[in-house]
Amino acid sequence: MGSTTWRAMLAVLEGAFPGLGMAAALSGRADEIRGMTDGLDRTASAKLGLPTWLDDAGMVFDLSAHLNVRNAPRTPLRARPGQPRASRPYAGAFVIDTLDPLRYHRAVGGPRAPRDLPEDAPLATPSDRAEDDSGVVIVANLTSAGVRVLDSLSLWRYAGRVVTSTLHEPSRPRTRGRARRALRALRRVVVIDPDLGVGVCLQTDAGHPPRCLLAFGVDRSDDAPPRFVRP
Repeated sequence: MGSTTWRAMLAVLEGAFPGLGMAAALSGRADEIRGMTDGLDRTASAKLGLPTWLDDAGMVFDLSAHLNVRNAPRTPLRARPGQPRASRPYAGAFVIDTLDPLRYHRAVGGPRAPRDLPEDAPLATPSDRAEDDSGVVIVANLTSAGVRVLDSLSLWRYAGRVVTSTLHEPSRPRTRGRARRALRALRRVVVIDPDLGVGVCLQTDAGHPPRCLLAFGVDRSDDAPPRFVRP
């Protein structure tokens, strides 16, 4: 909370859940949110709307109840053409929207024009310093990860596939290096599923496996901020 990736997540939440005032509700409230975050139990799992339990790397999520629904044909609300593209509302974190690639998420209160990542865009380099932040916020259907049970490793691998497929264009060889640098620098991942109203947050440090230490659920039927859950 409070990192550059956190701020990028707020920018995305404004677009993914319009009209709920997500950024205003969460900006500058990291300490307050920490105190309000629920530890994982049956009630907290129910708030997320997914069966959830713990393993050595944090929280694990079961998508069983949603697989058949997600695999059915859907009529999109808007055209969703083409390859997802990466935009960067803040330096040090970028956004990939796999559902609506033409909706660019911008910094809250920032410029209206998106800042797309050029093919040779510099990215943060890996570091052991805790304050270094290089992260990605991905808007996606969680079932597109391709597995029924999502643990930290499967979520991190899924994020890596999304980053690679977005930043690497086979027809432009120089983009291979951009994708490789992005994966090496990645320290934080947030995946937001607007259909389920769920977000999962992961973090890793150099030489350590990824851990899922925070998740949240959004209820569109009320004006309350997201309900955060931690191990």
